This record gives sequence, C-alpha cells and structure tokens, in this order.
Amino acid sequence: MAAALLGLELVAGMQAYLLNTVMPVIGSDLDAKDFYGVIVGSAQIAMFLTMPLGPYLLQRFRVDRLLVHLSWLTVAGSVSSAVAPNVGVFVAGRVASGLGAGALATVSLAAIVSVLPAGWRRAVLAGFSVTWVFASLAGPLYAAWVTSVASWRWALVLYLPLLIAARLVAARQLRGTMQPGTDKEPLTLGSAGMLAGGVALLSLVGLQAVPSAVAVTMGAIGAVAVIFAARRLLPPGTLSARAGRPAALATMGLLAGVYFGAQAIMSIIVQDLLGGNTGQAALVLAGSGMGWALAGLAASRWPPRTSRAYVCRAAVGGSLIGLGLLGTGAVILTDDALPRITVVLLGWTLAGIGMGLVYLDTLNKIVDVPPEVDGVTVPRAAAATILVEAIATAVAATLASAVVGRAVAVGQDANPAVVILAVTGAGALSLVWLARRTAMVHVVR
Repeated sequence: MAAALLGLELVAGMQAYLLNTVMPVIGSDLDAKDFYGVIVGSAQIAMFLTMPLGPYLLQRFRVDRLLVHLSWLTVAGSVSSAVAPNVGVFVAGRVASGLGAGALATVSLAAIVSVLPAGWRRAVLAGFSVTWVFASLAGPLYAAWVTSVASWRWALVLYLPLLIAARLVAARQLRGTMQPGTDKEPLTLGSAGMLAGGVALLSLVGLQAVPSAVAVTMGAIGAVAVIFAARRLLPPGTLSARAGRPAALATMGLLAGVYFGAQAIMSIIVQDLLGGNTGQAALVLAGSGMGWALAGLAASRWPPRTSRAYVCRAAVGGSLIGLGLLGTGAVILTDDALPRITVVLLGWTLAGIGMGLVYLDTLNKIVDVPPEVDGVTVPRAAAATILVEAIATAVAATLASAVVGRAVAVGQDANPAVVILAVTGAGALSLVWLARRTAMVHVVR
C-alpha cells in the first residue's frame, strides 16, 4: 500500500507542475490572459465542494471503488479542457477535475494516518519527498516538451494512462482497509460552499470586464468569506496560532500561501513579463521543485531532535524563501542587460530549498501525537492539514494569478507581480514566529 500511495503522489506532483508550466500558452491560445485567476481557482473551488464528502464517503463506501470512480471524473475533466474551443469550456473541465481531486485528497492522507503504523507513516511522508524529486523534473519538462512538439492540449491528456494505472493499483491495495472515524466532522457543505464562493470572488478580480473598484470590493468580500469559513472548519486556535498543534497548522497555512502563491505567477513572470519560453519556465519550476525535494530528503534524514532545533531550521528555511522571493521581485525591475531569467531560476530554487527545510518537519508536528493532551486527534489533524493547505493555496494562488493576469491583459507594467513577491517574501520571513509558537506546549484539560 505504501508503494501505491507513493505512486499516486508522483502523478499528483506531475499534475501540479503541468498547468503552471503551460498556463501562459493557454492564455494566449484562448485569448484569456485575464482569466488566469479563474483558471487557477476553478479546480480549487470544486475541490472545496467535495472535500467535505471525503470522510462521509470513506465511512460508507469501499475505498477502491471510490478511487476508480473519482479517477474517471478527473479524466473526463482533463479531456474536456484539452479539447476546449474557448476558456469557458476549459474552466468547466477544470471544475470536473477538481470535483474528483477534492475527495481523493482526503482518501490518500486518511489512508496514511489511519492505516499505516507510525514507522511506515514517517517513511511514506519521507518517501513523498523522493517522488517529488522525480515529479519536479518530470512534470515541467514533460509539459514543456509535449507543448513544443505538439501542443498544450496533448500535454493535458498524454499522462492520463499513468494516472489511471497508479490509482487502480492503489485501489486494489486499499480495498477494505479504511474504518469509520469517531470524530464529529466540522466539515459541512455550507462551510465548503462559503469557501468556494469566497475563492470564486477572488478569481473574478482579474477580469477586465470588472471595474477596478468593483474588483477590490469583490476581493475584500471574498477574503472575509474565506476567513469566516476557515474559522469554522479548522481546529480552535488555528487562526490565532495558539501554542502547539494549532500553531503548526497556522505555520503550514502560511508556508502554503507564501510558496504556492508565488508559484502560481512564476511561469507568468518568465513568459509574459520577461519574454521567456515554455522551456525556460519549466526549468525555473523544476529548479524549485528539485530544491524542495532534496532539502526535504535531508530534513527527513536528520529530523530536529529538539524544539529549538525545529525553530532554528524554520528560521533558516523562512529566510531562504524570503530572500529568494525578494530577489526574484527585484530582478524583474532591472533592464534586459542582466540574465533575468537565470536570476529568477536561482531565486526560486532558493525558495524551494527553504520550503523543503520547513515543510516536512511542520507536517510531522501536526500528525504526530504530542505528549500533552491538545484535543486534536490524528484523523482530525490529518483532515485539518489538507484543509489549511487547500485554503491557503487557493486564496494565495488564485488572487496572485488574477492580479498579475489582469495587469498582463491590459498591458500594464510588472509592478503587481513585484508587490506580490514582496508580500509573500515578507510572510516567509515571519515564519520563525509561528515556529516558536508551534514549539510551545499548550495543554487542553
């Protein structure tokens, strides 16, 4: 089963890099630069609608059948996007893929924390870093190569047989292994709908047809809706970074928002703002993914033995992410005499190394049972991990791509991208404070 889960993670990693690599090409082909936010946010919106169904489905249906049926939904969405004559059909396909991915995310992590012993769980989580070494190279390079020799449309579908094979193997291994949980799930369709609605408003910020004042208002309302829903969905104390595991969840949320918010616009920066091509964008994305994966391997090989060591590593990792993002933002403002894409590659790779140093340690802080009683069970912690990453990624990636896409579509300068990189870089530099809160002990009696 561990091998099957690692196979799923490999394919998921390739998928994550695929759209990021070719999105500027899609925007040009479909005349939809201002739809970048909608393209990025559509799958996230759909995921929020089905993630609450994950625990329900796990308790009532066989896992193998769930994996198979949800996989076919993902395939249907990918094919629809690949043959799309316009951006509307493309987005509809993304929504279908997201509907399947939301429940599948819950199934995979629930299997890790509920079925595997503690030793195997750590091994699989560490193994995910190994799979991302391959995915960080294979995903962008696959997307760039297929796009160059055929088109982005073929890039969206040629990998699907590998996806189906991985999920069929996982389905056979997971047959009959999941047990119903005993926690009362805080996830409701109402809260999920609020999350989806909030992200939808954020995605519309980038549309040229929306006046600037209206776009700002929509963005503010969307952000408030997401915060309100997150407060209801996440364990108490997460948004206030209460000491212990709630602070670890907050750390994970900040990590995801900073990194994936910047990643969402990195290919846009290379191709739309700096005049690069798909191959160069693929190298930039692959460099960061490789840095994350290798640093994650080192972090799993030498885990922090004390809370102080964790805080120190988080400080180093956050500093690397921040410096990489701030350096990338600075080089965008320089003239063409400098090898700007090379500097972006170095800066984004540095950010990936920083992410690798912090991510796995923080994940273990969440899913490992602490010596003190904190009122958070392992299944609840696993579900909260998925949620906080999904929420932070959806908000940051959707808003960043929408803002930059709007600027690109109307021919504005690169200042919006620079501002986003500055904000995310500053967020990364503040990680050490959350890490200190994570290392503290908070006992619930």
